[in-house]
Amino acid sequence: MKTRKAILVVGLLAFIIGDAAAQYYGPPGPPPGPAPMRRQRQQEPKDDEQSKPTGYFEISFGLSEPIGAFGATTGTTYGGYALPGSAFNLSLGIPVNHTNLGVALMYGDYNNLFDINSFAYTQQLADQSKAYAPILQDSYNESFILAGLFWTWPVHRLSFDARLMGGIAICHLPEVTWGAQGAYDPTISTYDTYQWDTYPSSSVGFAYDIGADIRYKLRRTSIMLGIDYTGANPNVNTTQQYTDPYGNMYYSRISGGVPMSLICVNLGLAYEIR
Repeated sequence: MKTRKAILVVGLLAFIIGDAAAQYYGPPGPPPGPAPMRRQRQQEPKDDEQSKPTGYFEISFGLSEPIGAFGATTGTTYGGYALPGSAFNLSLGIPVNHTNLGVALMYGDYNNLFDINSFAYTQQLADQSKAYAPILQDSYNESFILAGLFWTWPVHRLSFDARLMGGIAICHLPEVTWGAQGAYDPTISTYDTYQWDTYPSSSVGFAYDIGADIRYKLRRTSIMLGIDYTGANPNVNTTQQYTDPYGNMYYSRISGGVPMSLICVNLGLAYEIR
């Protein structure tokens, strides 16, 4: 056993000495000069390079604020009553021939709850003979696929961008369900109850976006703060089910436009495109 260990130790020492000898090429050379520092200075972007127009690929998150009829809390018909919600964007700005003008592309996904409490309260104001209450909380979901024009103005590490786009909106329209309690009904030995259920649906319509942002360049990445005004007017085509106190169900069609307007504020990270 000791002989085997000795053979292994000798073999290992021989391998180490041989490897060291193979890597030895003569006396050590002079210490490295300042070339790496010069190379580092050459790699650092100059002010004129930072002021050249650049594009970006951005991922951002933010808030979507309904405005106009989309966020209105008046009226007893389908539509409106959207609450502030979330926003997610993938956007791309590509300058043409290193100019200040280019092509803009964007995918945006926004989610806004339907304010069923305010909707039931509005129904209550319109009909004091019953006690109205919400039953189901659902939400609007809007997906925008847009393309258009991109403009950028660089100032050292900052870039000011603007875009004007059009495209399509793929919208999930919420289910709206509410009920009411009426007077005591001796024929059924309880209070009259009523229920309305507007079914959810999906719709596609024309969409547009007007946006602007500020980019602060780090290296090839940037921090971006942006704001967008986005709108669409998809058509709703769905069914409303009404249930009377005796369990009878009646169906009616609901159709028409559902205006959607949003102000979105986003914060994200972008990768520079030169």
